Amino acid sequence: MALFGGTFDPVHYGHLRCADEARRKLGLKYLYLFPAGIPPHRDVPQATAKQRLAMLQLACREFPCLQVDDRETRRQGPSYMVDTLRELRNDFPDRPILLLIGQDAANLLHTWFHWEELFDLAHLVILTRPGAAIEYPHELAHQIEPRSVSDVREISLSRAGKVLHLEVESIDVSSSGIKSIIGSGSSPGPMLPPAVLEYINENRLYLSA
Repeated sequence: MALFGGTFDPVHYGHLRCADEARRKLGLKYLYLFPAGIPPHRDVPQATAKQRLAMLQLACREFPCLQVDDRETRRQGPSYMVDTLRELRNDFPDRPILLLIGQDAANLLHTWFHWEELFDLAHLVILTRPGAAIEYPHELAHQIEPRSVSDVREISLSRAGKVLHLEVESIDVSSSGIKSIIGSGSSPGPMLPPAVLEYINENRLYLSA
């Protein structure tokens, strides 16, 4: 099983195409998107968890191999990834679990709640941009470097503990940029799926961005 978490406030093609490209490169039939209910490392989202979940479900109609898991939006309190992985590990005790995160998030992994336990629960797949430098603080590098593998097949041989850096195409679009465009009275157009934009307009989201 592979999962890709985020606030998705709102979801856009940068999220979706990156996730789908990673899914294909990893040889997976499905990849699961986990919207955070209360993201612990970001400001409070402008859209509610229910709204962000609805937008993500609409978006994934264009990407049938991307599935949505709503457990973090149903759970009380901050959406700590370690809690999500503990739940999944209870459901799949012997199966490889892949946690996909972007390079920017990976650089701050040592600030996550119980971050060292993540390696016991899942493999880490870090999505990198072409030509981007990879530099970790010493504390984090001490954990990542000895676990690093270069072959996708190696993470299928055990249940957890490996780190794979996977290069994916970077799309120059961000949720904050989309909110700024909407807040200024313009339309973000091709930056996100039409069904998501329709939902945003119908619910008058991000007008105060």
